[in-house]
Amino acid sequence: MADFGISAGQFVAVVWDKSSPVEALKGLVDKLQVLTGNEGHVSVENINQLLQSAHKESSFDIILSGLVPGSTTLHSAEILAEIARILRPGGCLFLREPVETAVDNNSKVKTASKLCSALTLSGLVEVKELQREPLTPEEVQSVREYLGHESDHLLFVQITGKKPNFEVGSSSQLKLSITKKSSPSGLSHTV
Repeated sequence: MADFGISAGQFVAVVWDKSSPVEALKGLVDKLQVLTGNEGHVSVENINQLLQSAHKESSFDIILSGLVPGSTTLHSAEILAEIARILRPGGCLFLREPVETAVDNNSKVKTASKLCSALTLSGLVEVKELQREPLTPEEVQSVREYLGHESDHLLFVQITGKKPNFEVGSSSQLKLSITKKSSPSGLSHTV
């Protein structure tokens, strides 16, 4: 497992769903607790409860979603907006989701480019694809079972994005350099 740049003292959220194997979730949380140490905190949230959670704005340094081994999590626009809200300015989201390699407008499974666009629309910046990998036979079965989706054109994509170093709606003093235009001196207007 990559450590996702997690260090002691950070607040990390792990977002999971019903497809996440319990033992894999527990293993990931245990590893993260070692990385964050006593000064940090690891919060575990079910994706279906995230919108009702009582997390304040800017609660987490890092959010991992869909990264529990074996998960087949899909992220709606509302979930991505909530993740962006609870990330601290400068905080990072690491997300893993199954994507279609063939364009299918009737599919609830997005393409990688549509997923990147959805992250950008949620307010994240520096959105980039980190890795693509094929689904294991177990993951293909999980996509069928939990998402009701069958396709021969699926990959897992891992994407990251950052929250800008400011809060949406925050204000700051802008320094504008506006100078008055003066009429050129010494010119007379005669007809």
